Amino acid sequence: MFKMLCVISLCIFLQSCAVQRIPQELQRGKVSFAAGDFRQSFKDLLPLASENNPDAEYAVGYMYYYGYGVSRDQDAGLFWMRKAAAQHFAPAIKALSML
Repeated sequence: MFKMLCVISLCIFLQSCAVQRIPQELQRGKVSFAAGDFRQSFKDLLPLASENNPDAEYAVGYMYYYGYGVSRDQDAGLFWMRKAAAQHFAPAIKALSML
């Protein structure tokens, strides 16, 4: 019984760490972007986009589409923006309607 309680506690702890990591990395990526450090922003946000974070997917798509911090690739940009829009992320939906 004690072992089971320890395992459950560990799982809860690890889950809470993962949940807090995402906003910190997302914030760091946004700060880097605002400061004009697009390469660092891309490095911070791509892992989150790969984990299906719609805010990061949209940001990565935007950077690909316009070539901020990465070689311009409109197809990749649209791919990431569509992924964000599929999760009902309003800025991505708006951007796609304007493109």
